[in-house]
Amino acid sequence: MKGSSQLALCVYRVEIAFFSGDLRYGAEIYEITASNWYQAELEGLARSVESVLDNERVPDVRRIATARPA
Repeated sequence: MKGSSQLALCVYRVEIAFFSGDLRYGAEIYEITASNWYQAELEGLARSVESVLDNERVPDVRRIATARPA
């Protein structure tokens, strides 16, 4: 008998909050299927670089990801 090596996947709602310094100026939400919340946050951050909110003219841009089960 062979064991299964596949991980169970879950759908997460990942909010990416965009900041300029300490000022939050926007957020986007992505639905991401991942094996855990950490992987979902990483995928959300990777997707956020394509956002219109990720603007090189905004000084000191940073992002914070928060994943929750959908």
